[in-house]
Amino acid sequence: MTIAPSPGRKASRSVAVAAALATLSVSVVACADSAPAVTADCVVKQPNGQYKAVDDDYCDDRRGGGSSFIWIYGGTSRGGYVSGGTTYRPANTNITSRSGKVVVGGFGGSAKSGGGS
Repeated sequence: MTIAPSPGRKASRSVAVAAALATLSVSVVACADSAPAVTADCVVKQPNGQYKAVDDDYCDDRRGGGSSFIWIYGGTSRGGYVSGGTTYRPANTNITSRSGKVVVGGFGGSAKSGGGS
């Protein structure tokens, strides 16, 4: 003789699975929102080697290759010039330019960055 599970037991398993999935999705969203924030500056390298800050639109990916405008991530802006930081886009971060343009956000975000010179 086989004993079938009661309908109430099957329903409670479905509720438990649904609750677990909801918790997991909230956790993933919370992780994405808790990614570290990084400030980016669109710059052009000057003949003296300094990086001069320019409008973010110059670093727009739609401008095509060969551009001399690049993003500097995590640098310090002083007097219209940016020092420090890196030209390599840091992974798993929320990147926003100083003017408020979202460059890339959170886990799984993507954006192309300019290369260093």
